[in-house]
Amino acid sequence: MAPKQKKRPEIVAPAGNIEKLKFAVLYGADAVYFGGATLNLRVQSDNFTREDIEEAVGFCRGHGARSVFLLNSFLHEKNIPEAKRYLASIRDLDFDALMVSDPGMIALIRDTGVRAEIHLSTQMSTLNHLAARFWTSAGVKRIVLGREATVDEVRMIKENSDAEIEVFVHGSLCVAYSGRCLLSRYLTGRDANLGDCAQPCRWRYTLTEEKRPGEELEIVEYPSGTEILSSKDLCLVERIGEYAEAGADAFKIEGRMKSVYYTANTARVYRHALEHATQCDFASFVPFYREELDLVSHRPYTDDLFNEFGGAGFGPMPTVKKALFLGFRTGTGADGSPLIKALNPIYRNEQVEAIFPIEGAVRDAAFTVRKILNPDGEPVDMARPNTVCSFVFDREMGEHAILRSRL
Repeated sequence: MAPKQKKRPEIVAPAGNIEKLKFAVLYGADAVYFGGATLNLRVQSDNFTREDIEEAVGFCRGHGARSVFLLNSFLHEKNIPEAKRYLASIRDLDFDALMVSDPGMIALIRDTGVRAEIHLSTQMSTLNHLAARFWTSAGVKRIVLGREATVDEVRMIKENSDAEIEVFVHGSLCVAYSGRCLLSRYLTGRDANLGDCAQPCRWRYTLTEEKRPGEELEIVEYPSGTEILSSKDLCLVERIGEYAEAGADAFKIEGRMKSVYYTANTARVYRHALEHATQCDFASFVPFYREELDLVSHRPYTDDLFNEFGGAGFGPMPTVKKALFLGFRTGTGADGSPLIKALNPIYRNEQVEAIFPIEGAVRDAAFTVRKILNPDGEPVDMARPNTVCSFVFDREMGEHAILRSRL
């Protein structure tokens, strides 16, 4: 009997709202993770209403994607009654998995009778096979490893446990260990471990000598200031084959607070990279991956957490922004023209780039705006942000287009 072929690892994409979820799936995500009104670690995100959740689960089912619902905040005693009520309210929803951090949440899920796989958040800093065995014995199906785990540790954990392993592959990194930070709570009262991080690691700081209070010295690393606590962004696209070979079952993209454009473009790049990782043509696509990931807003990239294993020193962490997200196609008008939701101004006669889901081949293209009709059907020279306008381009534009311009 021929050996069973290993299943391709999943691409797991972020979904801060229903629009982001749909584009993540359309652009290649195998699974999406999203949260409801409470008990997840992004309370500043749009998050999902009950109606949104039902629509999201149905959309995922209809497109062959898996839904991962977030219940990954840590519970204080006062949060337990609320958690019980919320679990009871979502008990009938057909999620594929629930993501948790707190062992108490696992107990509540069991007591409430919610039926779904349990996935363990990176917040629990799982870094060895003994911890993985412990969590699987507690009923956890998949573990998102601590971002501090090396590729060799991924291999050892996979070889010595029955857990499915998920690895963060792209996005922002937290300066705190596995994201467990108290700085926000200390400075602002907003608890990162309850999903309300104010991101003080991204703030600018000055240096003060103890015997000279009030004499602040600016620490200059780049023209707009410095962020001495800020980390680089993670980017493992060139190493994805290495992690897949080590046994990773899924690759997770960070970024529920980021744009539709970010979500879609990272999902399609990593899906394409994963499908080609073991093929001889992988190296030929690497320049495309690098360019596309450089065209989403990010800080300088690293493929090694804080460069801690290489011993590199501190460097500037300015945000890199090389493209402007203009909007996306929401449908087709009665006359067959594309309907575009503008997020930034789009002008008549402007040349724009459009990206599309990768279906075997890359289908990006340039278009020139010939005509714009505002929501009242009147010709205008500019589509205003947060409006849906009818467009005429110099050639036909496909479905699910996302528009950008290079800066």
